[in-house]
Amino acid sequence: MFTILSSFKKGKRSNYVALFLLFLVIVLLANAHASNALANAVNSDKLYVIKQDGKYGYIDGNGNIVIKPIYLQAKQFAEGVAPVKIQEGIWGVINIKGEVIAAWENVDEINEFSEGLAVIKHGARYGYIDKKQLVIPLKFDAAGDFSEGLAVVAIREGSTFLEKLHNAKYGYIDKDGNIVIDCQFWAAGKFKEGVAPVSSVATDFRWGYIDKTGQYVIEAKYFTAREFSEGLAPVTVALGKSGFIDHQGNLVIPPQYSWTYSFSEGLARVMVGEKIEFNSNGIKLLEKGKYGYIDKSGRMVIEPQFVEAGDFKDGLARIYDKILGFGEGRYQDISIGYIDKSGNIIWPLTR
Repeated sequence: MFTILSSFKKGKRSNYVALFLLFLVIVLLANAHASNALANAVNSDKLYVIKQDGKYGYIDGNGNIVIKPIYLQAKQFAEGVAPVKIQEGIWGVINIKGEVIAAWENVDEINEFSEGLAVIKHGARYGYIDKKQLVIPLKFDAAGDFSEGLAVVAIREGSTFLEKLHNAKYGYIDKDGNIVIDCQFWAAGKFKEGVAPVSSVATDFRWGYIDKTGQYVIEAKYFTAREFSEGLAPVTVALGKSGFIDHQGNLVIPPQYSWTYSFSEGLARVMVGEKIEFNSNGIKLLEKGKYGYIDKSGRMVIEPQFVEAGDFKDGLARIYDKILGFGEGRYQDISIGYIDKSGNIIWPLTR
């Protein structure tokens, strides 16, 4: 079980505290030079994760280093704080000055904060913390960020590992940890603009959209579907044919892309050029596509050129030199950079 750093077991406490205090000294020294850049930062949520020499830190929107790369992992700033991996088994939460305001031992990962809470992972179990303590117990087999007061969680059924692996059912909890929409879905996304994308065995694994009562409001007929944003949602009608629908389910941007993602700040990430072949062994990827960005008219405003990319946040979007993996090590051997809305490189790819 993880604990808050200040409550280590007797006998180990002195060693951990000494290490932690040493780390705090390193943090203070490492970030002292960044005070001018820090003063120019607009707000704490407009800092961006970078990677240099295998360590993570933060820059501002102009590409100035604000918090020096000294962490083993780092998440985006949200609500004034960011989770960082201080050392193996120890995660902390830092503020814009790089000060550690809380820390936990025996933790595998902490996600970005959303609506005051963050997902915390210990072993194969998930729960939620606020900026000081555990508030929803580690009782779920998967968990997502809170959005519009609800969060996706999963419960695995079965008596063996393999049975549990293939029998995850997703539903939604409130901020008290109560299940408010039963765990019944094969997969599920966040609530955005009042609805959430879900898929289930009952719909032959097709995706549709439910409201907060768990009722379908857009028919489950899509190959894939993602969250609404800025009035539109990305959907795939068939493999290799993705576009965008409105809240009435009307296709407003035709399915002309390999994959589409939610709009953010007026632009949406799309993939083009992916080639897939069906054969007796299943699906084979013949050619990986490239990512670019479109506006709401479907016009390509940043040409497809990126191996992997993220959504825009406060004017910048993250780019990568390789396809991301999964889990805690998904950024290993991956270079990270940033572009602005004109496609200009603000921070070059570094690892």
